[in-house]
Amino acid sequence: MSQLLASFFRGKRVLVTGHTGFTGGWLVSWLKLLDAKVCGYGLPPSSRPNFFDATLLDRGISSVFADVRDRETLANTFADFQPEIVFHAASQECANDAQHDSIGLFETNVVGTLNLLEETRLTGCARAVVVVSDSERPDGPAKKDWRGSTRQIARESALAFAEAFFPSTKARIAIPRFPALIGGGDWSESRLCGKIIHALASGEPISVHETPFSCLHVLEAASACLHLAEELFASRYAVPGSQDFSGYRDKASEVEIAKQLASLCPVGGLQTEVQAGEAMPHDIELTVPVPQYPDRKPALSLDEAIAWTVEWYKAYLSVPGSAWRTTESQIANYSALPSTQPTIQQTVGH
Repeated sequence: MSQLLASFFRGKRVLVTGHTGFTGGWLVSWLKLLDAKVCGYGLPPSSRPNFFDATLLDRGISSVFADVRDRETLANTFADFQPEIVFHAASQECANDAQHDSIGLFETNVVGTLNLLEETRLTGCARAVVVVSDSERPDGPAKKDWRGSTRQIARESALAFAEAFFPSTKARIAIPRFPALIGGGDWSESRLCGKIIHALASGEPISVHETPFSCLHVLEAASACLHLAEELFASRYAVPGSQDFSGYRDKASEVEIAKQLASLCPVGGLQTEVQAGEAMPHDIELTVPVPQYPDRKPALSLDEAIAWTVEWYKAYLSVPGSAWRTTESQIANYSALPSTQPTIQQTVGH
């Protein structure tokens, strides 16, 4: 475990929205091992099984099951917990949900983010806010889609809000943007790992895409977020910043990644056929350029990221009670890798 991170986060009050989800769940797991005082805020898990229940993540933390659109509950949580650091990972990710509740998707991703920032401003207790933004889309020609639009609006609105209202507070904000994330414990069928695991369980073929696909292991994103929070906490300047971590990673097609996952992860004879489907559009491009970090290289190669993902699922499928032990072990092993995290400079996003 990184001694520098441990010494910084030990005892700090950290609020994580979306703690019942994939990225938020891994962040909470790492924060627990760093001895932070964690409060999770999010909707109940949306799938069965899920990372939150599998790892018994609510042990040792405060957990609030509520919607980020619920201003009253969010305000009460801020007032009661008084967070020093906030990680916002409660965006809506499922593309299928957007077809059924397009307005709800907008409200969660945009209004929910602004609700969080407003409570940060009104409460005045947080010094660092990290708004996590990732993509589940393959790379390819830019094409507008509703989910991507809401994520872009949320990013730009958050930057504008912080620039307008945070200078009078002690809060600092960063919005790291990541490519698609893979790792153990993701059972959402709208994401690649979830698709594969559900296909393995059902024995049905899975259709994925030939479009070039960029991804990182979820621990790469968690590490970047933790280091960003530390940098923000020490900063004397309330300068809103947007950071792009999506440009430095290996690239393959969804088909190639899915075949590796499916071939390495059969348990009890489970197998599935991977079929190539139509090309898939990705999120719309940011209209505002954001700084990238050429010195930051992922600690895990794509093959290693896939192997770690497979290791987690194989352990869970063999012994479901092993989920927390595997998660703890992978965080410890990742922390022991040679550091590739640069000093992150706050940069005006627009």
